[in-house]
Amino acid sequence: MRQSGDTTFADLLNALRVGELRPKHFSVLMSKVLKEATGDFEVDKALRIYPTRAQVDSHNGIVLEKYRSKGITISKIIAQDNLVNATRKDTVDINTIVSSDTNKTGGLPKHLEIFVGARVMLRSNVNIEQGLVNGAMGIVSEITWPCYRRAQVYKEDIPSSVTINFGKDGIHSIKPISLQFPALRNYGTIERRQLPLILCWACTVHKMQGCTVDNAVVFLGSKLFAKGQAYVALSCVRSLNGLRIEELDLSKLTGLTPCNEAALDEMKRMRSI
Repeated sequence: MRQSGDTTFADLLNALRVGELRPKHFSVLMSKVLKEATGDFEVDKALRIYPTRAQVDSHNGIVLEKYRSKGITISKIIAQDNLVNATRKDTVDINTIVSSDTNKTGGLPKHLEIFVGARVMLRSNVNIEQGLVNGAMGIVSEITWPCYRRAQVYKEDIPSSVTINFGKDGIHSIKPISLQFPALRNYGTIERRQLPLILCWACTVHKMQGCTVDNAVVFLGSKLFAKGQAYVALSCVRSLNGLRIEELDLSKLTGLTPCNEAALDEMKRMRSI
């Protein structure tokens, strides 16, 4: 449905979904390999879609350094963590009992570096009716600090709000939230206060499920590891004009991971009902 105006792309995706790519499809994919990151596909413009979290973090770091080298003021927001409902009496450094995996901290990162112009993604459902849901992406347009400060004064400062332009979903003010999650080694519960945001010049395939973008650079190389990853990544893009490919490994599209046979069998079963 996303590619309804691009029959060539739709045909390619349908073939990939069932593991039946043909030479004509390979030719189309090879023509989309990114040779130079310019124009709409510069490192800080078109979204990068990667299979692994490490690749995402690396690209987001590269873009941050690009802006830092331009003299842009980048604020580092440190989450406020507190141990609640402690189950052990011994004294412990709270930093040693908090997971570094944001998926295990309610989606709230320990550190968040942002600035006006940064591309960010919501990591919590803030207002479903307004489209402010986990995975919504936008551009930071304003950072408001506590006590009417013009900038971050103390390293512990967390903005009282961040104004973000979510495109068709409008411009909204996002405030810090507090969430609780289990501490490591059964120490009890951690309560974290932080902005429910992460940087997203790049994003994992997993986080892009159900999303649609006009322009993206999709990784189709050796690090693809799950069935259907290539299909999900490519199908997020509306048309071939908005697609570029980083590191194309055709064997990943014809080998063990082009499609999920169990899912195809279930589709056939449902159609036969």
